Parts: sequence; structure tokens; C-alpha cells
Amino acid sequence: MESKRGVLSGLRKSPRRSEKYDSLLERDYMVELDHDPAVREWTKEHGIAIPYRLLGFPHKYHPDFLVTYNDGSQELHETKGLPLLFWLSTRLKRESAEAYCAAKGWKYKLVTKGFRWR
Repeated sequence: MESKRGVLSGLRKSPRRSEKYDSLLERDYMVELDHDPAVREWTKEHGIAIPYRLLGFPHKYHPDFLVTYNDGSQELHETKGLPLLFWLSTRLKRESAEAYCAAKGWKYKLVTKGFRWR
């Protein structure tokens, strides 16, 4: 595990996947996904970049996880610490991701420490 700019990051190896995490919350969520019997697979290396605008400037949002369930359904999941939930950029990213997912027939889930928004 290493620290960069105050954020803990590292590589999580599991029976399902070995992928980098950018926070302890992401690492903990990887463990949760690995133990969820409804999850067929998950990845952070999905290549999805969702456009959104912040203060009139274009940006791209890269969600944390693409999760595929045993029934074939897919969802984008984003992990956020509670203080970041209230940022304007978090709200704009969420709204853009929800529209992106709706167009694909997917769901978007915001995962925070202690509770989830769906």
C-alpha cells in the first residue's frame, strides 16, 4: 500500500480479480463485491468516460466500478466519502452517470461508507 497526495492506494488481489484501488473505501468495496454471490464479475478497468460540464467547462467522469451480476444486468458503482457527497462536481457526475446508465438499461449506485444510494 502506498500513499499519494494523502490517499491510500495499492493493489488488491483476490480470487476474482487483481486491480488497483485509489482509497481504502474502494479496497473495502472490492472485498464486498468479491463476497457477493450475486456478482459475476467487477472491474475498475472498464474504459468508460462519461462527459459532463462543470461551470461551463467540459470534463470526463470515470466511474469506479462496472459490476456485472449473474443475471447479466450491469451497474456502474461509485465510491465516495461522506464529505465529497456534497460537492457540486459529485452531483453533476452522478446526474450524468444516471443518464448514461438509463440509456444503456443499467443502474447507477453511489456507495458511501455506511450506506448506499441507488
